Amino acid sequence: MKLLKTAFRSLGKFRLYTVVNIIGLSVSLACVILIARYVHQETTVNHFAKDLDRTYMMFYQDQKGRSRYGGAYNPNNDKDYTDPHTDPSVEAVTSFVPFDKDFIVLGEHTFDVKLIAADSVFLQILPYPVLYGSSKLVSPQDAILTEEFARKLFGNTNPVGKTFTYSSGDVLKVSGVIRKPIFKSFLQFDLLVNRLMKPNGFWARSQHDLVLLYSGADVEDFNKRNGEFKHYSHFRELLVRYQLFALKDVYFDRSNFLYEESNDSVFVLGNKASIKVVFIVGILILLIGLFNFVNIYTVVALRRGREFGIKKVFGANKTQLFLQLYMENLFMAVIAVFLAWALIELSDVFLTNQLGIAVQGDQRFDLWLSCLILLVLPFITTLYPFLRYAFSTPVTSLRSVNVGGVSLVSRSAFLFLQYVITFALLVTALFFMKQLRFMLDADPGYDTKNVIICKLLYDNHFNDIKSNEEYEVSHHKMKQNEELIRRKLNESPLFSNWLLGEPPYNLKTSTPVARSGREDYKEVAIEWFSNHYMRMFGLQLLEGRFWNDSIDIWGQYKCIINESAKELLEITDIHSQSLQTGERIWFSSLEGDMKQNPPYEIVGVIKDFQTGHLSQKTVPLMISYEEDIEYDADFLYGPLMAKIIPGREKEAVAYLRDIFTEINGDAEFTYSFLEDDIAALYKDDKRVSRVYTTFAVIAILVSCLGLFALSLFDIRQRYREIALRKVNGATTKDVLHLLLKKYIWLLAGAFVVAVPVSYLFINKYLEGFAHKAPVSWWLFAVSAVVVVGVSLLTLVWQVKKAVRIDPARVLAMDN
Repeated sequence: MKLLKTAFRSLGKFRLYTVVNIIGLSVSLACVILIARYVHQETTVNHFAKDLDRTYMMFYQDQKGRSRYGGAYNPNNDKDYTDPHTDPSVEAVTSFVPFDKDFIVLGEHTFDVKLIAADSVFLQILPYPVLYGSSKLVSPQDAILTEEFARKLFGNTNPVGKTFTYSSGDVLKVSGVIRKPIFKSFLQFDLLVNRLMKPNGFWARSQHDLVLLYSGADVEDFNKRNGEFKHYSHFRELLVRYQLFALKDVYFDRSNFLYEESNDSVFVLGNKASIKVVFIVGILILLIGLFNFVNIYTVVALRRGREFGIKKVFGANKTQLFLQLYMENLFMAVIAVFLAWALIELSDVFLTNQLGIAVQGDQRFDLWLSCLILLVLPFITTLYPFLRYAFSTPVTSLRSVNVGGVSLVSRSAFLFLQYVITFALLVTALFFMKQLRFMLDADPGYDTKNVIICKLLYDNHFNDIKSNEEYEVSHHKMKQNEELIRRKLNESPLFSNWLLGEPPYNLKTSTPVARSGREDYKEVAIEWFSNHYMRMFGLQLLEGRFWNDSIDIWGQYKCIINESAKELLEITDIHSQSLQTGERIWFSSLEGDMKQNPPYEIVGVIKDFQTGHLSQKTVPLMISYEEDIEYDADFLYGPLMAKIIPGREKEAVAYLRDIFTEINGDAEFTYSFLEDDIAALYKDDKRVSRVYTTFAVIAILVSCLGLFALSLFDIRQRYREIALRKVNGATTKDVLHLLLKKYIWLLAGAFVVAVPVSYLFINKYLEGFAHKAPVSWWLFAVSAVVVVGVSLLTLVWQVKKAVRIDPARVLAMDN
């Protein structure tokens, strides 16, 4: 208690320095705590699974090395098939089927849902906490809701036992409600239903398997035992094998393809590069905060040099001195941590909406982090002043106040490092803003203006048709909807064009293709585009021809390629060379032998258009002929893309909503614009840019607080010198030059060091980018102007106060 009182009294003598120090430290700690919580959340995904170290996702791999997540099953009853679920190392397996967009009906209202069809083992392997009811799916009609979705449907009441209607027409009963786990999950969904709602658990959709191995089992042994390629096919013969991948690594995995129906998928994937960038920012802000804190506290300790010297004269030992310094630093750290948490709570909405850093609360980690800071931070910040005064003689301590006005090397070094980091942060933030703008403004190579994307019908093709009468009723209703949609769109003056299909902005390579006569297969994206599709998006022909609807037919062995495919496959003459796919790319039960795989004639080459994130190379593309598709029985539920007449966007959205409502009642109508969907590809880049910009501003603020405290000390130490110079005729300009000179040199030196550091970091970050903005000179110039300008304003304000002092008063005080 005595040490605490002494610490409080000592810091109270230097209130201004203490307040500035605590403010700078609390702002820095708020940033560090925020980033630490975010990085911890992103690196502990799925850690709520109690047996995570022996839980795996299954994937299948073909002989060409392509891998994708999926469950093991034998659709053709192959006699040679070995079920990996029965491997002796497997303790439990759950197969689940995800649906990115489905719907339920409650009363008169329809609700969109993200759904997973699973079994009770699913919630044993992934033990989501139960809020109400049970986590078991016993009856085929049982359903489990998430807490958020339950609240949306039923308010704050316990919904267990209540019913609703699924899109298939089945009436389901709520058997339980689950909460978010303490750790983030790689799945986001609203509703769990029992797989057995469908006969034999078959949902006409690819399943995924979660596998729990016995304790002590070796996953490498499992993969070796199941390493032989087996026979797997629907229409085609494709040799694959089933392997396991650690669930703890799935979140950042890009080695296995994961099918995603939409940008808002059930599966949540992380961006490791983005996390690394945020982590580096956290380290830099921490260093700035530490340098700033130690620097200012050193100033306070310097002014207390005589105090330490006298205590040593009267017998104070090193332990007593350390404890006093430690208690003072601990006292400030406690206040700073409290203020840091207050800042985090107050800025929660900003952090989530503007920076895209949403953090699930983990009270244990928050408490552990706070305790770690309070234990380690005061120790680190105590070391330098302790070493400075504990091992010096009392005479040295008594003389330690520097009345000559020359800053200690250590203080200048700490301030120098602060500004190196600050300059580098700002340069990097400016570049990220430039790179983001470069990608957003880049011409994608096709027409994206005023293209709206929506679905006018719910996808309820999961309905169980139990009789011919039911089929006739369903088919008749479908044809009515088809005719209504076609008529409404064709007669509307709001649209210049419309069609069904997927937008061209996110194609992925998936098929091995080689020039005929060669075996060097390369991965190429295969798409089916109609003439209508290519005209709507304004794709440009460079060589050969487009499709001709009078002579081209679906299923023909002809193709159009893009420039990237031509270069990748080393095509020199499209008229004399053809392409061979590694496997058939289309199948039909109405055609001949589906085992044949003839080569494809190249009829045209189109100009490259961007097919994904601009950090990636343009995807090589092979296009097969597709007939113009309007709404019909096969494509009724596909996404609609319509080109709106410029200036009539609001009318068009309202018109499409009316069509949707006429068919679906009060169900939720959702839509997007193609330009916005393309911009959404860069959400991680936007977050990184905002994070760097925000924390660069904070770094400038903290550095200026440190500069304020240090310059305040230096200038006050030189009041007598200033007074004497004024008496001898020195002007304000002379005094400004005298007091600012060393800080200007310090800022200049920090800038010189920061330039190559930030340049190297930017180039390292851009190593994997196929398209990148140049690192322009003005990035460094703007950084210098902003940081130096703000810093000089801080200094000039204090210098002018010093210049206005009365020389007679200062000289009289010294006497």
